[in-house]
Amino acid sequence: MIVCYLLNLPDPGIVLLIAVAHSALTGGWRAGLASAGLADVFAAIYLSLPGRLLNYADADLRQLLTLVAAGLMVVALVHFLRRRQLRAFHALGRQVREARGRVEIERTFQALADEAPVLLWMSDPVGRRFYFNRGWLAFTGSSLREQTGDGWRGWIHPDDLTEAVDRYLLAIRSCDTYDSEYRLRTASGDYRWVQDRAAPRISEDGQILGYLGCTLDRTERKEVETALHQLSARLLELQDDERRRIARELHDTTAQNLAAISMCLFPIQQAASKFEPKLQEKIRQGIELAEQCSREIRTVSYLLHPPLLDELGLMSALRSYTSGFAQRTGIGIELKMDEIGRLSADVETTLFRIVQESLTNVHRHSGATRAEIRIVRDPKEVKVTVADNGHGIPPTRLRLLGEGASLGVGVAGMRERARQFGGQLRIASSTHGTTVMAVLPLGVEQ
Repeated sequence: MIVCYLLNLPDPGIVLLIAVAHSALTGGWRAGLASAGLADVFAAIYLSLPGRLLNYADADLRQLLTLVAAGLMVVALVHFLRRRQLRAFHALGRQVREARGRVEIERTFQALADEAPVLLWMSDPVGRRFYFNRGWLAFTGSSLREQTGDGWRGWIHPDDLTEAVDRYLLAIRSCDTYDSEYRLRTASGDYRWVQDRAAPRISEDGQILGYLGCTLDRTERKEVETALHQLSARLLELQDDERRRIARELHDTTAQNLAAISMCLFPIQQAASKFEPKLQEKIRQGIELAEQCSREIRTVSYLLHPPLLDELGLMSALRSYTSGFAQRTGIGIELKMDEIGRLSADVETTLFRIVQESLTNVHRHSGATRAEIRIVRDPKEVKVTVADNGHGIPPTRLRLLGEGASLGVGVAGMRERARQFGGQLRIASSTHGTTVMAVLPLGVEQ
C-alpha cells in the first residue's frame, strides 16, 4: 500500500488482494484474515479525502467496501481450496496405504498359497484363471503362462474334459459353487484323479470378483473306492450263488424228505381207526405239520432264488413273486410291464433283487396298502420303478440317502447292484409315498 501511495498507482486493490491471497495460502485463514484487515486499514487511509481522514467520496466508499468484501471472499476461497486440497491429499494417502495393504495381503496370501499342501488357483468373474500356486505348477510340470486363461484345460484327460468344463461354466453362470472330479495330467505324463472345488469371491457391494479354487489329489481314494466296489460286487455275486445253492438244497433235499414223511404217515392215518383217539390225533397233527413245513420251505426256497428266474425269465418270476407277496402281506401289487424279452442273467437277477428289496421295505416300513411296479426297456437301458402309497421317508433320513448314505444294508445292496452295471438308484419320497427307481444301461450287456 505504501509503495502504491509513493508511486501513485491508480488501483492498488489488486495488489492488496494478491497480498491477502498470499497470506492465506502461506499462513492459513487466520493469517489471511489478519492480512485482509491490515489491507482494509491501509485502504481506508489511502481512499480518504485529502485532509479529511476516513471521509470518502461515494466512489471511493464503494471501492473500499468492494475491497473489504473481496478480501474476505479471497480468504474464504483460499481456505476452501486448501481444505479441498487437504481432503484430496488425505484420500490419496488412504488409497496409497490401502494399495500397500492389498499388496502386502497378496504377498502374504501368495506365500501361504505356495506353501500349502494343496493345489490352489484363482479366476476372474468370467472364469479365466490367472493364478496358480507353486503346488499346482509343480504337480502339472508347467509354467504360469501355460496354465493361465483356458490353458489349464489342456491338462485334463480328454474323456473328462467336456463334463468338467460344462460344470465349471454352469457354476460361473449361476454364481454357484463348483465341484468336479476329473483326471489331471502330472509332470510325469501320468493322469491322477483330482477333486476340483471353488467358491465365488464376493466384494462388499455384492459384486462377483472371481473364484477361489482348491484341487485335491483323490487317486488313492478312487483306488480304494474301486476296490470296495469290486469287493461289494463280488460279495453280492457270492450271496446270489449261495442263495441259489441253499434254495436248491431246500427244494431238492429237505422238501423231498418232508414229502416222504407225509407219504409214510398217510397209510398210518388210514389204519388209525384201530388206535386210541389220542394217537389218531397225534398222527393227524404230524401229517399237518409235515405239510406246513413243506409249504414254508417251498416259500423260503422261492424267496431265496425263484427257479422261474432262470427258467422263464424276469417277467414270469416277478408275476409269481408279486402274487405270493400280495397273499402273504395283504398289500395290493400292480405290475405294469410290457414284453421286454430276456435280458442277461446278471441283469435279470439284479432287477429282481431290487424289486424284492423294495417290496420288503414297503412291507416293513411304509405302512402302505398298495404298491406299483413298472418296468420299461428301450435299446439303451432298462428302468424299474417301485412306488407305494405309504407315509414316506422322514426328510432328514431322505436327505442322508440323497447324499449317498445307506442307512441300512438293503439300500446299500440295491445301490451297489445298480452301480456294478454302471446304473443309478434314485429314491424320492413325500407324505404321499415313496418311489424307488433303478436305471441300468444295456449297451454292454446286450
